[in-house]
Amino acid sequence: MQKNNLAIILSGGIGKRFDKSKPKQFYKLNKKTIIETTVEKFINSNFFNYIIVVSHKNFFEFTKNLFNNKNIKVILGGENRQKSVFNGLSAAKSLDPKYVLIHDAVRPFFSMNLLKKVLKNLEGEISVIPSINVYDSVRYFTNKKYSNVFRENLKLIQTPQGFCFNSIYEAHKKNKESIHTDDSMILYELKNKIKLIKGEKMNFKITTKEDYNIGKLIVKDSISNMNEIRVGTGFDVHKFKKGKKLKIFGLTIPFDKSLDGHSDADVGFHSIVDAILGGLCLGDIGNHFPPTDNKWKNRQSIYFMKYAKKLLQSEKFKINNLDITLICEKPKVSEYQKRFIKSVAKALDIDCKKINIKGTTTETLGFLGREEGIACQVSVTLSKND
Repeated sequence: MQKNNLAIILSGGIGKRFDKSKPKQFYKLNKKTIIETTVEKFINSNFFNYIIVVSHKNFFEFTKNLFNNKNIKVILGGENRQKSVFNGLSAAKSLDPKYVLIHDAVRPFFSMNLLKKVLKNLEGEISVIPSINVYDSVRYFTNKKYSNVFRENLKLIQTPQGFCFNSIYEAHKKNKESIHTDDSMILYELKNKIKLIKGEKMNFKITTKEDYNIGKLIVKDSISNMNEIRVGTGFDVHKFKKGKKLKIFGLTIPFDKSLDGHSDADVGFHSIVDAILGGLCLGDIGNHFPPTDNKWKNRQSIYFMKYAKKLLQSEKFKINNLDITLICEKPKVSEYQKRFIKSVAKALDIDCKKINIKGTTTETLGFLGREEGIACQVSVTLSKND
């Protein structure tokens, strides 16, 4: 994802409903404060060039001491949320970001996928706002009235809220007097379009002690899941046949032979799928796509990769790294290494940094040494997704 993005993390509240001794963002979830947990997730996403943390004046130095990162700037907030946001936007104006995500420090349980969705949906939009439906029964209640509120059109609005930077900056400049509890309303009052996307129920705001206790349980469960590391291995081999090109790792490269197989004989993709299935304890590629079934004859192996990706998502695992060895005398892997890595990364929607592809030979020994085919061996490590 191309980066020209800014994140503003709002930490200017003092939490009167929570604890008078210190704001809730400075309470710890396991070994880190709530605000550290939130900011760290933004850093680890690698989606943002700059992060601005907006702090209350009474806790400014304390907040600055939490973050030792040149790309994180801590600034003073205003007397309310709206003025704090404008301070953050003003501090970033000289950086000329394209997009900005504005987020509450006390919402630490958003997923990386939500950040990605907000940024992706901003392409061609002015604002993108995550929201969730209201499922509980809602009543309007006063001393004189107790009545239904129809929930069909009700939404719970969340952060991070995404905006084109210049649009939200100008909107704040024009709305300095009116007070709003979120930034989407400022744009809406100026007759701008608001795009809602599906938020996440886990992305709740820690407001009360009960919320905090729930948060501690979530972190405890998350740490337990992190301890579950899986390892899978995959191996595949295909012999050569007459031809003028090879299909490896989804790329077609010129060669004086082709690979023979029931599908497209992509030895690289097949080995990766086999390793993922092994790590998930779901058998092997032959169980899922038997070579005796004509349905898979000449099928492109990108289909198998997408299938493995969906299984990872449904089983709630993510790839930590792939280590891949292509075994052959020819072609020379070094000529195509970077292109192979990019192709695998695109197929599985993971970072290129998680993939290593190398080549080796059998020193002219055996059928591989006689240049009768190509083999591929893969190791993958998986861990529970957040």
